[in-house]
Amino acid sequence: MKRALVCFIITLLCMGTLCSCADKPYRRSEVVIADAIVLDVAASGRGSRAAADEMFALAEEVFGPMNINDASSTLAVFNAGAAFAQTEISEHIYNTLSLAKTAYESSGGAFDVTALPLVKLWGVDAEGLHKRRPDKFDLAATAVDGQTLPKKEDIQGTLSHVGMDKIDFFAQDGKYYLTKTDPKTQIDLGGIAKGYFTDLCVKIAEKHSLASCLINLSGNICLYGSAVGADEWRIGVVNPRPRLTLLESERGHICALTSVGTRSFVTSGDYQRFYYASYDGRTDEEDLVAVCHIIDPRSGLPVGLVYDDVGGRYTTDFSAVCSATVSGVGSALCDAYSTAVAVLGIRQGSALARENGFDALIFTNPDGGVGKFARVGDFDFIDGYDVYKSYEAVS
Repeated sequence: MKRALVCFIITLLCMGTLCSCADKPYRRSEVVIADAIVLDVAASGRGSRAAADEMFALAEEVFGPMNINDASSTLAVFNAGAAFAQTEISEHIYNTLSLAKTAYESSGGAFDVTALPLVKLWGVDAEGLHKRRPDKFDLAATAVDGQTLPKKEDIQGTLSHVGMDKIDFFAQDGKYYLTKTDPKTQIDLGGIAKGYFTDLCVKIAEKHSLASCLINLSGNICLYGSAVGADEWRIGVVNPRPRLTLLESERGHICALTSVGTRSFVTSGDYQRFYYASYDGRTDEEDLVAVCHIIDPRSGLPVGLVYDDVGGRYTTDFSAVCSATVSGVGSALCDAYSTAVAVLGIRQGSALARENGFDALIFTNPDGGVGKFARVGDFDFIDGYDVYKSYEAVS
């Protein structure tokens, strides 16, 4: 259902300055499953290598059965299965579904792991986005004809298969099971699984009594313990514009903030995984509409799109969220709520974070003029990153 890739740059000082223990700091980074989820761990303290290696060993155990791009995985088999059939699932899937249900209920359905049929309908799944990847130098060839986008009746038909009320998961005799009442209901845990795994990594760091650990799982950031060579961690929040760029370094940072102690940061945005659609043969970027991977499971529309009944076409919603950062102690719910905040919009999204004890930093689309931003919680901005100050503050 989601998601934006690396949305933070952590400014790390020399790892060797962190502590005077005999063990040297340890860093390991590699792809952990086939669909290019990258785990990057930088740890310091006695047992840092053992802790990091344990995290990597856990990755396949957690993500393997959840990988819907592997036809033999547990969730892929469930998605292809019949109604009311019982699929035995791993404890990790069961636990992740439990957290997903919490996010689903507290967000009023703005976060929903059963939105996969909508994701496929819009072509913003991995396969669809690969086919429609925009080419900065040839927008005419890569922009989709807007008239081929899903029709309202197709969206309504697909919505009938979406909703966590259509699935049931339970424990029985030491095993875990998953069923569905609709054969076309499908699950994708991509919007919360990385956060769930990160929380498990924090437990590993605690077990090994690490002095410091940075866990970066394809953009889901968890900062554990003391900052490297300093009293606080320094985090830069990537500018969501320009949307289409050759190098991520061209974006710069919309702002930067500091953090102390163990905390997770997750950002969802409309600027990494999307494609363009064109009407009337127009190919100038400002005339295109962007179809992003974050789908509102209540309306069935991608975030940032509205339908113009008079014009008979989709248009850009400039009030939509383009970047939503959620921060807190639990990475799994940070993961889910970052999506929910993007779906709910700046005011309702702020309320969701506040009511559930999470901090949030939310920006709306600036392409239609001056954007807006909202800040929930105690974000301490670093001087020198002033782009966000051009946005209109929303309380």
